[in-house]
Amino acid sequence: MRDTMIPYRRSLYCVLLVALIGAPGLEAWEQISWTGEVTAGFSTTFTCSSSCRPNCTYTWTFEGRTVNGSTLIWAPNGLENTVVLQCNVLNPETGVSSSMSSVVEIKNRVSVQLSPRNTVPSLDRPLDLVCHGAPSGDPSHLENEVVWYKDGQKVTLRENMQLLQNNLTLHFDSPLPSDAGFYLCESSVPTLQQMRVFSLGYLLSFDPWVVSISGRDTVFPGRLNKFTCLTSCTLNVDCTVRWEFRDGFPTGTYFAVHQNKLLWTPSIPGTVQNFTCIAENTAVGRSAEATKMVEVKGVPVSGSEAVPLCGLLTMIVSVGLLVLFDP
Repeated sequence: MRDTMIPYRRSLYCVLLVALIGAPGLEAWEQISWTGEVTAGFSTTFTCSSSCRPNCTYTWTFEGRTVNGSTLIWAPNGLENTVVLQCNVLNPETGVSSSMSSVVEIKNRVSVQLSPRNTVPSLDRPLDLVCHGAPSGDPSHLENEVVWYKDGQKVTLRENMQLLQNNLTLHFDSPLPSDAGFYLCESSVPTLQQMRVFSLGYLLSFDPWVVSISGRDTVFPGRLNKFTCLTSCTLNVDCTVRWEFRDGFPTGTYFAVHQNKLLWTPSIPGTVQNFTCIAENTAVGRSAEATKMVEVKGVPVSGSEAVPLCGLLTMIVSVGLLVLFDP
């Protein structure tokens, strides 16, 4: 469903699986496609296409559910920021089947934010958590009700807490150490279905930020590795993340950074690479960082010389598999 309130660039996303079946040409293919961003609370139509003919059956599997048909209409509820969609194709005449998967990124327009935003939570000062992006209708109507959760449980108001502005604001007169935790709000979104969605979460902490980097300490040439900067602050709300390579830029056949995620395929064994992740909020002068040392072991992979990145479109070709990434 098109949202007329917040325009966005409409683009076609697709993932294409090409099977090479012992012939110089392309004999079979399967594709998952959709248009525009996938947003919590809003329906998106996904289409599974293939070269299978004539009366093939299509089945979708995702989040423990199964849906029949080549078209899937689905609206995420906001609890996940990615989902794996799998399309299975069966030719009932030959019994031949194939499947492919696509990782779909989910946007969320509802979030829990600290108010004022550029403040540091303190035990000796009042603070507000705001359910940002939720409609401000009459809370007596169930479709407009905002529900707050802490650490997965509904919030129980204590003497130092109040709900303000039609429940959009959770106010703390004087926060207690026990008020620290992970907060979510649940609200409706302005669609015809008035679907309920869960917000992006906020980790309320009165301690210094904690930053760590997940991923392997030992890697091997020619293998793709993923590293993630984990922070106790909420990304793009309380803090932003940047990477530094103080002992030299990584050498390899593939390297990409997107916010708190880093992908790297090393090429030279016997080397050590240091990754430093910095979480910061320059407006309030707050920051924290972590450094991870990664050792490259093994022997060089044939043809693993460093190659330049190709910008907005990266193409990876392996035996029988062609994958297109649109970062």
